[in-house]
Amino acid sequence: MTTIADVAALAGVSVATVSRTLHGSARVDPRTRERVEAAAAQLNYVASPTAMSLASGRTNVIALVAPLMSRWFFATIVTTIDQELRRHGYHVLLNILDGEVEGDACGLTREMFAKRVDGIISLNVLPNEEESAMLADLGMPIVAVGVPIGATPRVHIDDAAAVRMAVEHLVSLGHRDIGYVGTSDISLAHMSTPAVRVAAFKEALRSAGLTFRPEWAIASEWTADAAARRVEGVLRGDRRPTAILAASDEMAVGVLGAARWIGLGVPADLSVMGIDDHTFGAVLGLSTIHQDVRAQGRAAVTLLVEALRGESRATPTVEVPTYLIARETTAPPPGR
Repeated sequence: MTTIADVAALAGVSVATVSRTLHGSARVDPRTRERVEAAAAQLNYVASPTAMSLASGRTNVIALVAPLMSRWFFATIVTTIDQELRRHGYHVLLNILDGEVEGDACGLTREMFAKRVDGIISLNVLPNEEESAMLADLGMPIVAVGVPIGATPRVHIDDAAAVRMAVEHLVSLGHRDIGYVGTSDISLAHMSTPAVRVAAFKEALRSAGLTFRPEWAIASEWTADAAARRVEGVLRGDRRPTAILAASDEMAVGVLGAARWIGLGVPADLSVMGIDDHTFGAVLGLSTIHQDVRAQGRAAVTLLVEALRGESRATPTVEVPTYLIARETTAPPPGR
């Protein structure tokens, strides 16, 4: 049976060089790469994952840390990252964080990475100081999606700009009474996105010369059914907003449901807008701010693979653009 040592002997290089070459490392001289690949082909060598790991000190396993999987964003980006990593010869070790943690911890533990991984991709996870120090001590490449982790490479959208774009769209239609469904409570594994979006909503109203009304800012879990229950009371009030911006499309669907229960027409009586461009958005005619979740996943893998290969870029931050999609759920307010 041909071994990696046989390939190394025939090519006249070390076992580690064979391992780096067959892993696709950029730190191999082209002429050396050619000799190794020719030797492997001549000997009909198929790399054993175990042997490659022992020789190279790598496992070809990437830890993927996510707060939860029940939301569309996380399910979509995890699937994309898994597909992209497999294309590069890596496998995923998925860690779903427990949201039931105390203090400012988000649930990261050293045990999550005890099975030897080559790198980490973090999805909207906000570690505390102790957890950040633990990650730094691991001494391996880390890429953050969404929430930054120190000076590690990062992929993100501009959440504040997305919210601002949504508010500007509603204001352009003539709305001055705008409500918001979201949450400023960093309760989902201590994600900071909810807080960023509600703060951006307040600032966008101020910039438009409009008043933020706390009674129209509805705190909800990030699900359609919860948003529907939470917003119903506001929509039944004597004075209600003419438009509601939801911090996610899933919550926007809840607002649509509550409006239907009450008998409000959308957009005749109430304009509704979300953020994300969920796959069901086009079917429901939901106005939204599009974010390309798959592009974020692909960019995260690119940054991590570059780091694993010893490559670096001047700006290790990728901002994926967002844009407005105006559909059938937004229109001028009643009487306009």
